[in-house]
Amino acid sequence: MRYALVPVVLALVAIAPPALGAEPEGPFVSNGEIVYRTSAAYDATRVRGPNVNMSITKDGRWGGNLLTKDVMLKIAPDRITGAGVNLVVKQDANTLSVEGMISGIRVRVKATATTFVGRVGNNQVECGREPDGYCYLSGSRTNTVHFKGTANKWPDVPMPQWIFAVIGSI
Repeated sequence: MRYALVPVVLALVAIAPPALGAEPEGPFVSNGEIVYRTSAAYDATRVRGPNVNMSITKDGRWGGNLLTKDVMLKIAPDRITGAGVNLVVKQDANTLSVEGMISGIRVRVKATATTFVGRVGNNQVECGREPDGYCYLSGSRTNTVHFKGTANKWPDVPMPQWIFAVIGSI
């Protein structure tokens, strides 16, 4: 039996450039951050942290990973919804609150001028708010939640970025 050698041709495949009119995603520069158990930072179109990696999609929804769950979320002024996600948002001049579920994990957040209460699953934090963006737990000056940049402007904060960062940091 005779064998013939067949030359193998390797080709490099070029990656297509972005579609016309598509803007490349620039470097991430946060304008707000929440630091507690972990941290989560955000800009106008993205939220980044160990427990959250979300960005706005071309169709105006927010997609990515939140609490180790892949999600695609529709945002309305009073509700954040998607498969396994139902969060009710209430916001007025004095209070910002969010309550609901993310894939079976209970979420409850309430922020006022002087207090912050957050619960994500079994993790809970209650603290008094200071003007400098720090919230001190139970009178402690060392155990804190730190709201940096626009994250400290509640109830007038960037939504839904702020709530995704809160959930990701608790």
